[in-house]
Amino acid sequence: MSHNPRGALAGVRVLDFTRFLQGPYATRLFADMGADVLKVERPGGDWDRRLRPAKDGFSGFFHGLNRGKRSVAIDITTPEGRDLVLDLVREVDVVIENFRPGVLDRLGLGYDALKAVSPRIVYAGASGYGPGGPRSDEPMYDMVAQAVSGVSDFMRSPEGVPRLATRAMADSAGAMFLAMAVITALYVRERTGQGQRVDASLVGSCLGMHTAEVTIALYENRVYRPHGRVTSTSGAFRCRDDRWLVIGATDRKLWRNLTQALERPDLLDDERFAYGKIREANRAVLEPILEEVFRTGDRDEWVERMRAADVPVAPVQTFLEVADDPDVLANGYVVEQDDPAWGKVRTVGHPFHMSLTPGEVGPATPALGESTRAELRRLGRTDREAEDLRARGVVEFHEVEGAA
Repeated sequence: MSHNPRGALAGVRVLDFTRFLQGPYATRLFADMGADVLKVERPGGDWDRRLRPAKDGFSGFFHGLNRGKRSVAIDITTPEGRDLVLDLVREVDVVIENFRPGVLDRLGLGYDALKAVSPRIVYAGASGYGPGGPRSDEPMYDMVAQAVSGVSDFMRSPEGVPRLATRAMADSAGAMFLAMAVITALYVRERTGQGQRVDASLVGSCLGMHTAEVTIALYENRVYRPHGRVTSTSGAFRCRDDRWLVIGATDRKLWRNLTQALERPDLLDDERFAYGKIREANRAVLEPILEEVFRTGDRDEWVERMRAADVPVAPVQTFLEVADDPDVLANGYVVEQDDPAWGKVRTVGHPFHMSLTPGEVGPATPALGESTRAELRRLGRTDREAEDLRARGVVEFHEVEGAA
């Protein structure tokens, strides 16, 4: 059963073949929303269970992306494993995978094979380039997608070095678009009774996240790269205590408010800074003035003064600092979770709110194969058959069985 039976996706069953980040984040969102997500791993466990471990072995990467799910360990490359998967498919609503295109087809577990046993199935593929095109079969990673899509070029340093927008930006965006595609397909199925195949790619997601900038570039036939601050009065400034804040003061009203907070009315009266376009034409003059003023006070002092003057402002916080931010905590964006193996674990909560069917952080990340035996029983396999499958390496059990 789902951990959140009142969630928006309560009653929806998801078979999760995903690894690394894009796919697991999408299925973790479904788990947060009440879906019963059954994660299928190979015996021995997926490699990302051991990715980027802490000194004590805890993998924040894996735990942050796989909470609230259940785990079965099945070797899907064996005939018996394939048959188990097909039996599971008959009882689920959604199958999500992010293998390279064609891998599951060769194993007899592609969309056509699954559709044959469950015509209502929603089959979601998380891909690199997308389902079409000459390079659709090539391997893809987050940083490659950022390069192909133009994002790395867009984020070039002032010295001209291509950069990532952030680590896992393509993967995270891809997860959200994949989840949106699945939700849409489920809605269509409610109206038509028909399942379908959906795909969300890393390259397409990068472009989707930069729709406005790409459209501007294509129309004007040039790329406007965000070197430095967005404008002379919108961006990061270093303060006296060597901590940073970000302000946004783009229009006439906010410019007036900023000069008041800085106690520099002379800047408001200066013709070189009278309105937005002329301020940008003279930003080489204005920015050093603002930088010098901000270096006369500590960050938190400036934040308080900016807020009092109604200037959009925020301190530049680390991940460690944001975990204690009162607004972040009040909205459940960072939560504490009980883990039977690791104790109290702080992690990211559910990223959006629903008044009637709220999402919630589910149980701790499952141990490998903790639901394998229960699923085999539910599928009609006897304990003797289950032990035989384990002895031949087709499945793996966890020592302490989890809930079904």
